[in-house]
Amino acid sequence: MDPQLERKVETIRNLVDSYMAIVNKCIRDLIPKTIMHLMINNVKDFINAELLACLYSAGDQNALMDESQEQAQRRDEVLRTHQALKEALAIIGDISTSTITTPMPPPVDNSWVGGSTGGRRSPPPSPTAPRRMSSGQRPAPRGAPPPPNRPGPLGPFNNSADSPQAPSRPNRAPPSIPR
Repeated sequence: MDPQLERKVETIRNLVDSYMAIVNKCIRDLIPKTIMHLMINNVKDFINAELLACLYSAGDQNALMDESQEQAQRRDEVLRTHQALKEALAIIGDISTSTITTPMPPPVDNSWVGGSTGGRRSPPPSPTAPRRMSSGQRPAPRGAPPPPNRPGPLGPFNNSADSPQAPSRPNRAPPSIPR
């Protein structure tokens, strides 16, 4: 084929593609508008032809505009709620936030602070807290016997052979060290 003819064919193909894209977009825009136009025209025709004829043949047109009992109750309820909310808003507006204050807390009783502790302050002992014991005292039994004394493991500084030792685990080599 001739290269000049190929360029002309490609140009025409591009022009036709862009024209079809424009037509496609216009149709997509017109379809909803056309549907709404047809619906509105059909509703308008129905109102003119049938609905008005039915309404006029019903008799008393003033009775058609009367409020139903349910609507009247609902309207009264909404009006009462509206009035109550207006009164509540007026009450809230009358309250001045500057007059509301928090009372000051009572002064701190620091009579337990003494000057003879050398700068360390400690609170008074609590009546429910357990008391500390001196190193030689044992707590009073409370129903259960105290646990028995167990001597600690032998260390490099505690090498007394006369004190019995309770081993906590058997003498085994760690698994990473071969025997």
